[in-house]
Amino acid sequence: MKKILLSLFAVFSGFLVLHAQSADTLENPGFESWEVPIGLPAAHPEPVNWSGIKTSDNPNVNPMAPVNWARCDTAHSGKYSLRLFNVSALGLVATGTMSNGRYHTEVSSSTSYVFTDTANPLWNTPFTGRPDSLVGWFMCKPLSGDHGNVLAILHTGYAQTPLVNHDSSTWVAKASFDLPNTDVDKWVRFSTPFHYYSDKSPQYILIVLTSGNGAKALAGSSAMFDDLNVVYNNSTGIKDYEKGTLDVFAHNKQLHIGIKNVPRGTCKIRVLNILGRVQVTATLQNGDNKTIDISSLPSGIYLVQAQYGNHILVKKILVH
Repeated sequence: MKKILLSLFAVFSGFLVLHAQSADTLENPGFESWEVPIGLPAAHPEPVNWSGIKTSDNPNVNPMAPVNWARCDTAHSGKYSLRLFNVSALGLVATGTMSNGRYHTEVSSSTSYVFTDTANPLWNTPFTGRPDSLVGWFMCKPLSGDHGNVLAILHTGYAQTPLVNHDSSTWVAKASFDLPNTDVDKWVRFSTPFHYYSDKSPQYILIVLTSGNGAKALAGSSAMFDDLNVVYNNSTGIKDYEKGTLDVFAHNKQLHIGIKNVPRGTCKIRVLNILGRVQVTATLQNGDNKTIDISSLPSGIYLVQAQYGNHILVKKILVH
């Protein structure tokens, strides 16, 4: 929950900090600052500038909502990290989740969502940058068939996720990363690109972290997060992931790549695994086709990135 300033001095100091800080970074990304919101016991603080399902906009459901987060002293850096865990409640599974927006909760998960409340600074994070990617560190212990997720939406005006009314017209870009469905018992870095839908400048960023796969989450899965950040490749950010055409397919342990409709020059090719780690690199001239040996890669899902200038094209492939 957003930290409430309790004195005129603190308000004035906070005003100076807010105006001195550029709106192109995240708030409390390392989960070092925690507070106890009104209505919660001291044993269950929330990270400052973040909130969970017990501080939703539905006061009738909040008392029944379970605690599915914790402050953890096992950190990638600093003193604390965020731990999320799925729990059973009211005959359902409450997915461990935390957001820098606000939750709208119902007994039915199909009508619950997370949103940016543009009218209340307690529940929004101003953000005007156009970063290349979202990065961070995680550990996880999912049950078989379950996995956590990291989601970030750059947007103008009001936005929510999931899209109850299917209206994503305010979305400028989205970045999403699925945690692996196997145990990760040491801190691992993830990196996932922002996919841009327009040339608009965003006004807010909405981030949602989970320890389970939404409505399919299983009780007992858990995940830990620390040191979130956004990465810029240049001062203006990547303008568009949809320009140009990237053709990719894998066959017989060979990766076939072609790129068209981009400026003449050299494209940098990277093949990343599901954890965001670069596995293969290569170069490709616009208009050419290239075959890359991927016989050393285990079966699984990979991202192929082709970068030219300030633009990146991304395709997902399955390697058998």
